[in-house]
Formats: sequence, C-alpha cells, structure tokens
Amino acid sequence: MSTPQSPAAYIAAEKLAESAKCPTCGADSILARGVLHLGHFNFNGEPCEGLIWTCSDKCFLSWEHSQFMGHA
Repeated sequence: MSTPQSPAAYIAAEKLAESAKCPTCGADSILARGVLHLGHFNFNGEPCEGLIWTCSDKCFLSWEHSQFMGHA
C-alpha cells in the first residue's frame, strides 16, 4: 500500500476548502480533510495508477483492489 499524503502536498491551497464526496462511502467532506494514495484503476480497459482522494485510509483500503496491496 502506498503511504498516504496530505492533499495540501498536491492540491493548490485555494482548492483545499472545496467540497468533495468520498468515492467509497459517499461522505461529504472537504479536500483538506481527506488523504491521497497511489491507487490502481481500470480506464477504458487499461490498468492505470494515479492519485486517489478518499475521506480516510479506511475508505482507500476498501476501494483499492486487494491484488495491488503490498506492491510497490
């Protein structure tokens, strides 16, 4: 699993207060209160990786497919 990062490390300061909905649990939050992880997903049939925002580490672990856990 990737190390979580603060959204402030990647998102412009003026955007951190914007509202967001967690893709896993649907909770309403703001970007500054969540976490970013390197996640894996399918885009047009191709495996991809990129930064994924969720409201918590727990939600990311629920979202990320288990086949990618523990891989660098």
